[in-house]
Amino acid sequence: MILLKEKQWYLLWKIGIFLTHHLEADKKFSLYALYAFFVEVELDPKTDKIIGMGHFKTGEELYKYVGNIDINKI
Repeated sequence: MILLKEKQWYLLWKIGIFLTHHLEADKKFSLYALYAFFVEVELDPKTDKIIGMGHFKTGEELYKYVGNIDINKI
């Protein structure tokens, strides 16, 4: 079952656990743990306004965060 975007945002802000940030030259990301998923929020690095959200369990998307995540927070 796929949740509506509004419900996804609600759950992320209500019970998501912030893990870390990742900065690139023109992008900024915040990583959260939510249930069995990781949720990545993309932000405009100049304004900190939210651009979008993605989710994943494992894989390449997680590689950029290796070394920045304190697993004791999960």
